[in-house]
Formats: sequence, C-alpha cells, structure tokens
Amino acid sequence: MFKLIPRLKPNYTFSDWLAVFNIFQKKSIECYEKEFSEKFENEYGVMFQHGRTGLYALLKVWGLDKDEVICPAYTCVVVPNAIVLSGNVPVFVDCAKDSFNMDIDLLEKAITEKTRAVIVTHIFGYPMDVIQVQDIIKSVEKKHGHKIYVIQDAAHSYGAKWNGELVSKFGDASIFGSNISKVINSIFGGMVITNSKETFEALISWRDKNTIKVGMIKSLKRFVYFIAVNIAFNSFVYGFVNWLERLGALDQFVKYFEEDKIYFPNDWDSFPSKIEARVGRNQLKKYDYLITQRVNSAKKWIQELQDKDVIFKDDIDGSTYSHCVALVEDRDKWLEAYRIKGIQLGIIIEYAIPYMKAYEKYRTKDFSISLEYSKKTINFPNWPR
Repeated sequence: MFKLIPRLKPNYTFSDWLAVFNIFQKKSIECYEKEFSEKFENEYGVMFQHGRTGLYALLKVWGLDKDEVICPAYTCVVVPNAIVLSGNVPVFVDCAKDSFNMDIDLLEKAITEKTRAVIVTHIFGYPMDVIQVQDIIKSVEKKHGHKIYVIQDAAHSYGAKWNGELVSKFGDASIFGSNISKVINSIFGGMVITNSKETFEALISWRDKNTIKVGMIKSLKRFVYFIAVNIAFNSFVYGFVNWLERLGALDQFVKYFEEDKIYFPNDWDSFPSKIEARVGRNQLKKYDYLITQRVNSAKKWIQELQDKDVIFKDDIDGSTYSHCVALVEDRDKWLEAYRIKGIQLGIIIEYAIPYMKAYEKYRTKDFSISLEYSKKTINFPNWPR
C-alpha cells in the first residue's frame, strides 16, 4: 500500500464538521432549497434524496406516461433509469464529434410527435448551446401542437454558462446531483430548481405524498458515512481503499449500475435529511472558491499534457470542469502509469447506454461516437487540494 491521490474527493473542511453538528439550525431543508435556487438564478428549489429522484418526480408531475423522452446516449445511466421507471420511453442521441455533449442536429431529428421532454445534459461541465436548443423546441412545439418540456441536467455543470448566461436559467427545470463526486455535495442528495410556481408546488406535493419520512437512524447513518468519507479519501489511506476497490470488495458501496438491470437505490424515495441539507448549505457558501479551483486545476492538466498522446475537447467559455476528461487509446496503461506515480485516474462513464444489455431494446441505430467515448475517456483529479 502507498500514498495515492484519489480521482475525486469532496471538499470537507472544519466548517462542514460544524454544519454536521449544528442540530439547532432551523428549517435547514427549506433554507438550502431557497439559497440553492437563488445561487443558480431560479425562483424555486426542491431537495430530493437523489438527483434521479428529482428527475423521476418531474416526469410524474408533468403527467408524462408512455411518452418519448430524449436524452444523450453517453450520460450517467441513472438518467434513462429514471425515464424508464417513470413509465416513459428513452430516445437516445449520439454525441457530436467535437464534443462530449449531444449532437444538436441529431437532437432535432430525434424529436417526433411522441416527444414530450428533452434532457439537455451539460456533461463534465461543458455547456451545450441552450439558445439553439430552445429555438428548436419552440419550432417543434408549433409543428406538433403540444408542450415539450426541457430539463437542464446540471449534475456535472454547476454554474456552467452559455454566452454569459447560466444554463440553469433556460428550460422548464434543472436537476442537480450532490453526492460526494459532485462539485458541491450534501453527503447524498439532489435538487430541482425551476421558475415555474406550478411545477414547484406540484413537486412539493409529490414529495410529501411519495417519499418516506425517516428520523434519527437515517441521520446517524449519514453522519457515519460522512466520517468514513473523511477517512477513506485521505491520500495516506486511499491506497488501501483503492486496493480493496480493485479487488471488487467495495462494489456494494461504489457500484451504481448493472449492465442488465434498470433500478433505483433502495433509499431513492426517502425524504432528505436535515444533516444533508446543513452540509449542502455550507458547501454552497464555498461554491465560488471550489469552482475556481476546479477550473484552474483542469487547465493546468490540459497545459501539462498538451504534447502527450491525449486529446482534450476544446475549452468553451463558461465551462466549469466538474471533471477534467480526455480521450486516450490505451486506458489501462494510463491508469497503471499514474497509479505508480501515486495518482489515481478515473474512468468516467465507461458505457454507452444503448449498448448496455438492459437498454438493447431501445437501440434502433448506431451510436458510434458515444461508444468510442465509453472506451477512451479518462479523467484527471481536479478537485481543490
């Protein structure tokens, strides 16, 4: 075992420990929702146990059932999982050749009279052209004569901007994940923000009726998890943790998908806890510092590796680099070379969803670029340190 810098690490400092123990903080969930929505320039926010729970709730409150929902072929599998489990049909769009995001031309072609929602994912912190997407949706709505909801998937793109405007200001709602791998985190958790009072009230009502209220036991589990994360991601401990992970001994804790299964975690319908909201509020206060450090760190990696056999996508003004991702030919070789140096590289989204066994029936065409990315992407640790 040896010292190993992990591929990701939550930014937990003394102030987060104070937040954990601040049990006298009042209305922590409501305050977190308000502060979060204000930070990303929306009127309303609703906290959920996971970002995928928020997506599921949106599709339900908007009345989508057996409808087509467009999403990227190369994205986190929890997105199509939420679509399918909500009773709808995922329609996949391949990546653009010069981007990790959806090809906008292919997006437009994928819209049919059955389309009721489009999930615009700004993956790895790279913003999509939200203005062009908005124009396409308006045109198609006139053609088909019904509303098409637009959801900004900002799980990787806290604060990402297009033409100087937050991507989360566009569309009907934005979803965020806030587990330990995200820019800011609330231990576990997710958030939906929106400017629609109707959608906000419907989400609050849905959450009150469909989530399980839990008490001190859940808070205690979250506290224990918080402590464990602080220990496990210490670089002097992480070498041992990574060894266990490579043996498969930690799969029950770190593996979030199965090739042949569409499912949610057991706690997907739990009501979020106050301890999570308290940590989230404190993380939100550090957001500007965290995002600046991530962007600067990513650009240092890109500069350092510009003459190596590695390909980064072009920087876009407004990118926030939740992950510093590149394409390499021999991923295993890179992983091992850096592990020996004491740096863990990450394999980020190692699948193209339409090629997963659980989603084969939804694949009607080839998604060659997404498939290539799934085999070649690698990420360099750019968390603040």
